[in-house]
Amino acid sequence: MSIAIHEIHAELEAVARSFLEAHAARQAARAQLDASDETLPAFWEPLAELGWLGLHIPEEYGGSGGAIPELVVVLEELGRAVAPGPFLPTVMASAVIAERGSPAQAERFLPGLADGTVTAALGLEGNLQRKGSVVEGDAGVVLGAGLADLIVLAVGTDLVIVDTRGGTGSCVSLETATNLDPTRRSARVGIAGLDVDDSALLRDARPLGLALARILASAEAVGGAYLCTEEATEYAKVREQFGRVIGMFQAVKHICADMLVEAEAATAAVWDAARAAAGGDATQIELAAAVAAVQALPAFLRNAQRNIQVHGGIGFTWEHDAHMYLRRAVTLQLLLPPDDAALDVARFAKDGVKRDHAFELPAEAEEYREEARRAAEELKSLPDNGTRRARMIDTGYVQPHWPKPWGREAKALEQLVIDEEFRRVKVRMPDLGITGWVILTIAQHGTGDQVERWVRPTLEGRLTWCQLFSEPGAGSDAAGITTKAVRVDGGWEITGQKVWTSGAQISDFGLATVRTDFSKPKHAGITTVVVDMKAEGVDVRPLRECTGHSLFNEVFFDSVFVSDDDVVGDVDAGWTVARATLGNERLSIGGGSAAPIPINVVELTRTTDCTDPLLLRDVGLYVAETATIKAVNLRRVERAVADTGPGPEGNVTKFLTALNSQTAGDLAQRLLGTGAVVLDQGVAEMATFGMLFSRAMTIAGGTTEITRNQIGERILGLPRDPLVK
Repeated sequence: MSIAIHEIHAELEAVARSFLEAHAARQAARAQLDASDETLPAFWEPLAELGWLGLHIPEEYGGSGGAIPELVVVLEELGRAVAPGPFLPTVMASAVIAERGSPAQAERFLPGLADGTVTAALGLEGNLQRKGSVVEGDAGVVLGAGLADLIVLAVGTDLVIVDTRGGTGSCVSLETATNLDPTRRSARVGIAGLDVDDSALLRDARPLGLALARILASAEAVGGAYLCTEEATEYAKVREQFGRVIGMFQAVKHICADMLVEAEAATAAVWDAARAAAGGDATQIELAAAVAAVQALPAFLRNAQRNIQVHGGIGFTWEHDAHMYLRRAVTLQLLLPPDDAALDVARFAKDGVKRDHAFELPAEAEEYREEARRAAEELKSLPDNGTRRARMIDTGYVQPHWPKPWGREAKALEQLVIDEEFRRVKVRMPDLGITGWVILTIAQHGTGDQVERWVRPTLEGRLTWCQLFSEPGAGSDAAGITTKAVRVDGGWEITGQKVWTSGAQISDFGLATVRTDFSKPKHAGITTVVVDMKAEGVDVRPLRECTGHSLFNEVFFDSVFVSDDDVVGDVDAGWTVARATLGNERLSIGGGSAAPIPINVVELTRTTDCTDPLLLRDVGLYVAETATIKAVNLRRVERAVADTGPGPEGNVTKFLTALNSQTAGDLAQRLLGTGAVVLDQGVAEMATFGMLFSRAMTIAGGTTEITRNQIGERILGLPRDPLVK
């Protein structure tokens, strides 16, 4: 639960956290609450000596020669500690000077900014005007301006560097009234008759300055969002009400789960924006930065609010630190409005600009390249009439991550190389869907006879499978099944009902959970069996959904015979087999957006000529969330490649994807307006189908409420409800 994935970043994170704890940064912030004047924190000089102010500054100008990805790791930790002082405003200013300054400007300004002897601030609002070489006007409210030696201010699309220490200082007025966030104060800046020559001008740098400010502020926001999540969760584990800790109550559990989801989404967006900044493409930086601001700044604010809510009355007191995070979050959001960022995202989307989520493989990937390329070329040369697929099976490329002999037991890095090489020659691996999850379970848990009968014929495309788990009384509660299996000569007689079964009407076989012993606890007494969907007593009835289509089915078993040879795993130990099926999902390479919704929201903004700023803002929020889901999945891939262990991305992706698909459906209706009421266009029919179908996405495969429980209990460690057996 942090931006850092790779070892070098994790070490930097650990050092930063240790430093801030040793120097009591949070206590230093509290001391500023009632202070009459803001001063540099006592830890400023030792912090500067660590070189963090120059992480992103080239070595020739006194920096470490690193990049934005290293800087955001430190900023996250500063955000966790709600650290006082001008670190964020200083690095905002130095980052844009490092990127857009001339060699002379870099030589003049960066060394002092890197070693901490010079502080700075960046102001991007106001209405400064430049007439000839003279600048004057209201520069707006600037974070950290009161302590700044240099203030970088926007004048149109340009930025000017104002040195408040010399003669130009008389042209600068600072109004430092009572601050919303006294731990790090802002000031209203005015400029009167300031003569600016080229030595202090950064031409056309405002867009990049805004992008960098959004990335860096969002990194700090991620730290605050995580801290609030952790403190709310820990409090929920110990605070007792009504005879139990409040973390057992689903209402509290869901608040904490939502906090984690928001923090994780924000992390992925900021991590991706830092990657874009390191890449150097201006358009990609601006887009990714806007996405980060859309995700991270509101996440910090909402989590700060929720933290107070979970703490209750104690969280509302001055003595508790929760309000410091709320003050910090509101300040950042007011200075860098997420709505503005959402409109920027929508503008980029309408212009056809997309975030490039390309993943650069490490050098170790090349050890797999030659073999994968050779295999791809060979498969390309074979006729696509069954011969190619048979060769895929023989060589393990049909599903490379599967165990041998069916797959190659390929780890994440090899999978990525294989995917690259197969895409290059346009050879597609079969997308098995549910059939793949089921047949992999049989390969893992089935007998030799079962594997021989079913695995290869399925991989060849001759058999299709469905998953017979859900029942009318057991949807998300997959273990609450009542379909009964009674021992008979040579096998079992199955009676009961399954429901919401995708593809049952076209499947040859189904993997079913049945109860073989009602006297045992809920998760015991379950057996997993294979049912022939054409067997006597099997009745498949398609369900007509609210869309008017039938994708799901209910399946009735009336004394259906299942042979002992078709029991997968041990009798009464089927829950283990069922869980394996639920977990058999392939590593997501790069990630996708969400549910299949047959409408392109962005294209619809063009065809409907949408100009409503509120609607465009919401389109921007949707596009930003879609990009964030891809970034979450990409972090999952990178974590797998780095072999740093699993993270929470799988649960977060499922949760966000379901909601994202519903947002798409709702936006399509709003964009179409009354045309969606009478379905007077083909596109309106598709959009309506997508809107209706998306309602299933927060239900299918476990409702979002159950996902929240899983996040709360399995990731955050909140206690289970004692009534759950």
